[in-house]
Amino acid sequence: MDVKIGFMPLAHGTYWNFFPAHLEVAMAKSAAYRAFLSQFGTIVETGKLIDCPARSVEARLLFQKEDVDVLVLATVTYSTPDDIMLDLKRFPRPTIVWNTQASSGIPDTMDFDAWMMEHGVTGVPGLTNMLQRQGIPYFLVSGHHTSARVSRELQVLLRAVRAVRTIWGSRIGVFGHLYPGMIDFGYDPATFFTTFGVATVEILDSKVLQAFKAVDPGEAAALERGLRERFETDKDFEGEELSRSARLALAMRRVADELGLDAATVYCQAMWQHPEIGVVSCVGNSLMAEAGVFTTCEGDVPTALSGLILGSFCSGRSVFTEIWCNDFDNDQFLMGHSGMMNLKLFPEGSTPIRMSRHPWWNGCQGRGACFQLQMPPGEVTLMGICPGATRGFRFVATAASVTERASVPLGAPNYFVRMNQPIASFLEAFGRTGAAHHLSLAYGSWIPEISAVAKILGVEFVQV
Repeated sequence: MDVKIGFMPLAHGTYWNFFPAHLEVAMAKSAAYRAFLSQFGTIVETGKLIDCPARSVEARLLFQKEDVDVLVLATVTYSTPDDIMLDLKRFPRPTIVWNTQASSGIPDTMDFDAWMMEHGVTGVPGLTNMLQRQGIPYFLVSGHHTSARVSRELQVLLRAVRAVRTIWGSRIGVFGHLYPGMIDFGYDPATFFTTFGVATVEILDSKVLQAFKAVDPGEAAALERGLRERFETDKDFEGEELSRSARLALAMRRVADELGLDAATVYCQAMWQHPEIGVVSCVGNSLMAEAGVFTTCEGDVPTALSGLILGSFCSGRSVFTEIWCNDFDNDQFLMGHSGMMNLKLFPEGSTPIRMSRHPWWNGCQGRGACFQLQMPPGEVTLMGICPGATRGFRFVATAASVTERASVPLGAPNYFVRMNQPIASFLEAFGRTGAAHHLSLAYGSWIPEISAVAKILGVEFVQV
């Protein structure tokens, strides 16, 4: 998903009355900055320097028409905040102040004409002062456009902008309801909607049953054959357990497609306890996640959103999880959740995946299928979303690593995770955040991006 960057090259129009030759030089510098930014997204600009209120209005109207995702204010030369401040207020977007200049260093031979193109920094405090006083969130990136540091910082911020664009206007389907008693996932849907731009869609059990009944038997049989061909499959399935798992997966996907869901959460007890469905939904959950509909269990909407955010950084390769057990002796957590897995984490043939009979839940028609595998070792980021002490929300994130330690024979996916601190200390710090017991996980280090998303949305961020 490409990001639209509203580019505002800042200057001071009064200068051209006294030093008209400097205008052409400033335009050339603006072109160089624009060319650099183009590697990060689609540039939207007027083609003029933003050096007076009229140019700012022109830019703002263009940005509104094009519905840009982010504003980048680049310091071509000195500028004053009164030129642009009213338009920033009239069209609020994530704002990056890029404190840069033409040269990466200052030669001893600098003359007046060169100096005029190197002192954009003089106007930065005036701009940031006004942004702070007006409560407009912004990011300040300082450095020459040839520096690796600037590239890294811009990449982080624009990934965060892309994440906000991904979730804003998205839809999370709730198959059933919240697991009774798990009120740590409780949230106010209205505040959730107005904070994140995410709608929650209630899906009645009757709608799933209707879709289940409508699945073509031949289509269900074809999916069952495909699953058997794709994964090594245990031989202890009883009766129609596997075929019903395939049929339920097709029904869930049909509902998700019909409702235009971007993520979902599933209270599967209502499914395996229903006499006409009667099996767990682990296959359906896993295949939906693989298809790009991040899925959680037990009616957990906030973690569905956290998985959607993490997935935007890593092409949808995020997974639902929780801490199962403490291994205090080895400073590791055993993590997993029932029998679902985001199969998008594992390209075809990259990891042995086994389809097995669910080890725990006895439904009205048996148990159904789940997946077993060994998670590869590597650096990961864990993220949760929880209501704050008031009506707002809080992002909680931590860096960790999946270890090479073999999973335990529970019959469902599990893996060991090591934090960047002793787990006893982590648990105490994690508990103080008020985080819920479910998390999303993605390979890679995404803490800076999560922090930036929180700032854009006006949400508290806590790193454990």
